[in-house]
Amino acid sequence: MCIKTKKAKQLGMNPSTAANRLKKNLLFNLSERLDINWCYQCGAEITSAEEMTIEHKEPWLDSNNPKDNFFNIDNIAFSHPSCNYSASRGRGITKPCPSVAAYRAGCRCSGCKKAKSEYRKKRRAMLTGLDSAQPRN
Repeated sequence: MCIKTKKAKQLGMNPSTAANRLKKNLLFNLSERLDINWCYQCGAEITSAEEMTIEHKEPWLDSNNPKDNFFNIDNIAFSHPSCNYSASRGRGITKPCPSVAAYRAGCRCSGCKKAKSEYRKKRRAMLTGLDSAQPRN
């Protein structure tokens, strides 16, 4: 059995996938310790490694010096995946996060999802209350 197959069998996944997951968990852990686990786009706290992406503050692709911009540490920030992808498509989140407004603008961080869920619960309760307050004919 080759070493890669042996590693994959023991880890339950491709060794490259496991190594990348370990690096991401390590990066998130260090960002928490340094208190830099805040989304560059919406400003909300990033609370898990799954919610963290590496973002280039200034786009490197098609820039005057793509290689330097890509590797420039001062050009790096952390963002929620939805905030990062939204910004890269030119639809930057401009609403306060976490909020229903930011959720509607495309943010899918856990805080915005929770705000949307609470909003729906309150709205349902309000609508249900209105239905029961209506006189029956």
